[in-house]
Order: sequence, then C-alpha cells, then structure tokens
Amino acid sequence: MAKLFLIGNHRPSFALARTLHRQGHEIWAGHNGYSDYFERSNSVAGRLAIPDFSNESLCIRTIAEYCEEYGFDVIVPVTDRATRLLAGYRAALPKSVIVMSPDPDVIARCVSKTRMAELCRQENVPVADYLPVANLSQLRRACESLGYPLVVKPTGEGQFIFGQKVITLNAPEDLAELFPAWPGEHAHLLVQRRLNGNRINHYFVAWGGDILTACAIEIERTDRADGSGYAVEGVSITPRPDLVEHTEALVEALDYTGVGCAQFMTARDSDATSFLEINPRLGANIAGAEAAGADIASILFELTMGRDIALAEDPWAKARTGVRYHWAKGDFSGWIWRLRNGAGLGESIVGALRLLRGLVRSNVDLVFSWRDPAPALACWLHPVLRRLRNREDAGQRGVKAPN
Repeated sequence: MAKLFLIGNHRPSFALARTLHRQGHEIWAGHNGYSDYFERSNSVAGRLAIPDFSNESLCIRTIAEYCEEYGFDVIVPVTDRATRLLAGYRAALPKSVIVMSPDPDVIARCVSKTRMAELCRQENVPVADYLPVANLSQLRRACESLGYPLVVKPTGEGQFIFGQKVITLNAPEDLAELFPAWPGEHAHLLVQRRLNGNRINHYFVAWGGDILTACAIEIERTDRADGSGYAVEGVSITPRPDLVEHTEALVEALDYTGVGCAQFMTARDSDATSFLEINPRLGANIAGAEAAGADIASILFELTMGRDIALAEDPWAKARTGVRYHWAKGDFSGWIWRLRNGAGLGESIVGALRLLRGLVRSNVDLVFSWRDPAPALACWLHPVLRRLRNREDAGQRGVKAPN
C-alpha cells in the first residue's frame, strides 16, 4: 500500500483517488483554495492546508515538511500551478518521495505555446495560423491579416483574459466590444484562426515516448455559449486515425513519460484540424476516460512506482466508445453566468434543457458519486462552507478527515 499526497486538487482528483483508494492505497489532500471539496471525499484519509502557490518557497517547504512528517510515498500535482511548482522544485523534496508527473523539461516544453508550435511544424502536425501581439494596434492588424472567426488567448497555461480562458471574435465589431483596452497583466497574447467544430481530447499515459493507454473524448459542450471555457459534457469516441498519428508523433518526439492530455480542434464542414496543446498533467475530464475503461489511474500508478507494464498492441482499443460524462455543477454555474450576462429567455430555456439532458444521459459525473456524495453537495453549498473553511484553516494546520 502506498501513501499519496494530492496537491492543487479539483475535478480530476476524484477519478484518481477513487480508483487508487479501492485498490487499498491511502490518499491525502493538500488544499489551499477552492478544490471542488475533494478533501471531503470518503476516498481521502486526511487533509492538510498548504500555502498559496504564489509563495513558492514557503509552499514547497511546507510540502517537504509534510512528506517527512506524514511519510508520503508519492506526490501528485493536479492543477497547472501545482504541476509547474513541483517541476521547478523537485530537488527541494525528500529523495524518497516520487512525483507523479512528467519530467520537468517535458513540462516546460508543453506549457510553451511557441515551442510546441515549432515541434508541430517538425512533426507535420497541423496548427491553425496564428500571430503573437503585444498591444491593441497589433491585435487589430492581426485580426485583419488572419480573417475571422478568431480566438485570442494567453501565451501561458492557466492564464485568463478579462476572466476568460479565451475570447472568441466572430466579426470586426466583436473586437471593439470585447477588447475595450489591452489587458495590462499580459505582455503578449496569441491571435489564432478558429475552426468551427468540437474539441477532441486524448487522455493518455506514456512511457519513453510510447503510449500505454489512451482514450479519445469529444467535448460536446462547455460552460460558454461560444465553445470556450470549461468542458461540461463529452463522450468517448472511436479515435480519428489522423489525430492518433499526431498525438503519437508528439509524444514520441517529447520522449514523454507520465500522464497527459492532447487537445485538437476540428471543423464541422471539413477534415481540418488544429493542435491546441498537451497538458502535462491529469486532464480535467479524466473521469470520462476512466468510466470508458482506459484504466489511466491504475496504469499511471504502476508506471510511477517503477513496475513493468506491457505495451499494448493497440493502446487506443482499451477504452469503450459511447460513454458520456457530465459536470453538473460546472454546467449549472455556466448557465447562471450566461443569465447574468444578458442571455435571453430562449437561450436560458435551451441551456436549462441541455443541463437536464446531461444529467439524464451521462454515465458518470466528474465530481458527484452516489457512493461519495459529500464533495458534490459541498460544491452546491460553497458560499456557506467557504466561510466555515476559512475559519478552520486559520485555526489548524492539518486534521484527520472524518470517517
């Protein structure tokens, strides 16, 4: 039995913890902010408060102290910030502790959009035309040069523009409306041609550039009307041969070992695709891949512990197709956001019906489980529990979770 410490927790923590808990491993949660109340899961043996990631030295020192004090065997960084933090400070952790994430050099390449664009060119992986911009004047010229529709996105992972992951521009008038000023926290942004289809995610575990297991999931809806934002509903599909080839080429070129999520945009009216990114961590919707039978959590754990894993003849064949996931809380929050931002009656009714349809037809929710309902219930009660948890964190450093 191993003792795992999950840091920066949110939706993907549940799939990993529930699988490994059933196998007899001990799961602890490190929390320093909103975490979808993962620490309330009955798969979690205990929870420990850690400092905010912005104070990197204090945060990593606290994590190292916890490793010594509680005897953790494995640290699992879940979010982008946790992944980057532990990649930069692995030498500061006890040598006996294993970090369940790709090599720091691989992480650095994956989070660099320019380095990944260059790798895509080398491996003949399509990337929609894009231009970097540093001010409003350059942004206007880039839009005129590339043509609409477009997306504007940050150059770094985990960043936002005016509170959004990306901003979609369908016509010139959108630019004036959605970009009244340059977002001062960004030195540069990327402007890119936008394909009009759905996003396809490849959740995988790899060893030395070879994929051990993988699952293709089509993102059918997000919490934003324009398809940006967080995915709330998706379905496992038969992998497209061209996208399988692209993912395998990039994973091999990176000599990738560990878990990851490769993302591609598609077109409704053609076979065109565009590489988006590889997230060098647990994908946010990995519960869908687990429900489809990809066995990502178990294979990742065996790989992390240095155990031999046989290469599958077809690692993409393990997952079943037609398995649906839904994130009910995220879907509801997105519906509320649209209401507050001017959604009309018709759009609101359609959104509510889609939410109900997602509840009825999904095979798995990203957070809720009938066997482990407390975290999802806490998410719905978040405004009240937030005040209680702030008092709790101020009064104690670590507590044993309730049975």
